[in-house]
Amino acid sequence: MDQFFQLLRKDHAELKGILGQLKETKESAPKKREELFKKLREALVPHMKAEENTFYPALLVKKEAREDALEGMVEHHVSDMVLKELEEIGKGEEEWGARMGVFKELVEHHIKDEEMKVFKSAEKTLGHDEFQDIMKRFEQEKQKIKKSLK
Repeated sequence: MDQFFQLLRKDHAELKGILGQLKETKESAPKKREELFKKLREALVPHMKAEENTFYPALLVKKEAREDALEGMVEHHVSDMVLKELEEIGKGEEEWGARMGVFKELVEHHIKDEEMKVFKSAEKTLGHDEFQDIMKRFEQEKQKIKKSLK
């Protein structure tokens, strides 16, 4: 389980780094925003979708973990909606920067909740073999989604 959590934490650290860089960009640098946003999408979407297809379903069937998993899934849904809005707005627009700030807060909140609450629920309810299976399927799913984004 530690191996799986380390994998997720590594992804989370990468995402927070990209979000921090994006938040620092200005309207006068739409090309830089576009480049960083593409990098964010390529890191975030496979991670989110792989969690939704492997990790969260395993938790949803466990009574003690269900509420935390449902909250995580809703946060993913909201993140996905805001990400789509960010794709549609011009990167040189003032509104884009404001939405990116909100998106950054949303993702960072989700990461904190996931690492504090969801990981604990998973530790209590999933066995070693389940974690191994989830980790294997998570990596496979993430790679498959990465390929489909290109």
